[in-house]
Amino acid sequence: MYTQQEAWIWHDESMPNQPKTPHKSFRIPPDLYAAAQDKAARQGRTLTDVVKELLQRYVDDAD
Repeated sequence: MYTQQEAWIWHDESMPNQPKTPHKSFRIPPDLYAAAQDKAARQGRTLTDVVKELLQRYVDDAD
């Protein structure tokens, strides 16, 4: 098992071009997650990009 410091070193070395943004987590039904992953893949996008775009729209939307 890795220590936290070793895990960060491994992460940084194995993904050199990844942005340094913190990971967040939330709960989502497995069937919704799978469908979203499939659709994102068909569009040549990552699920991270889709979620970021949708969250940005949500934040930008006038109340």
